[in-house]
Amino acid sequence: MIKKIVILCSVFFLSLAPVMAEKSPEAEAFVMDVSNRVIDILSYTSATEKENAFRTLLNEKANLKRIAAFTLGKYRRQLSPTELQEFQSLFETMITKVYANRLGTYEDQQIIVLGSEKKKKDYLVETELRFQDGSDPIAIVWRMRQEKDGRITLFDLRVLGIWMALEQRETFLSILKNNNENFDVLLDNLRQQIATGSTKTSD
Repeated sequence: MIKKIVILCSVFFLSLAPVMAEKSPEAEAFVMDVSNRVIDILSYTSATEKENAFRTLLNEKANLKRIAAFTLGKYRRQLSPTELQEFQSLFETMITKVYANRLGTYEDQQIIVLGSEKKKKDYLVETELRFQDGSDPIAIVWRMRQEKDGRITLFDLRVLGIWMALEQRETFLSILKNNNENFDVLLDNLRQQIATGSTKTSD
């Protein structure tokens, strides 16, 4: 009887113990590689060179077609191949121009990896962006996806608690909903963002 009680107690306390997530050194190395390349890009003095380098990095390390399709939600199925291709092209240009400009506002920074977790085909890497001037660090979580060929690609970033791709999706869906699902309005919005170098939109 006593032995049964001991076994039951052991099972109970083991069930309370936290389950350790599977870490991913590969995903952490991916994040550090991308971060170091971004820091190098920030040293470029030419805005055009900076945008071109950032575009090359995104095309190499992120699956932009998957991200673009995600931001369209249910409307992705309603588009013709030509419309989808035009959207993907504008989306890539917008992401490159806007976020290359945003990165230029960060100086003397360093990315510190705090931990990682693997969930099936997804990877989460928790990091902090730390500044030399003593400013408060910025928490950034990277979400990656493993492709069929085994490569890891960037899918989304959570900055200050906000998932960037998810926020962009909500913005796009709001624009379409408030304009009778007119896809041309969304395309014009993207062109405006590219022209102004800002993600601020009007729906």
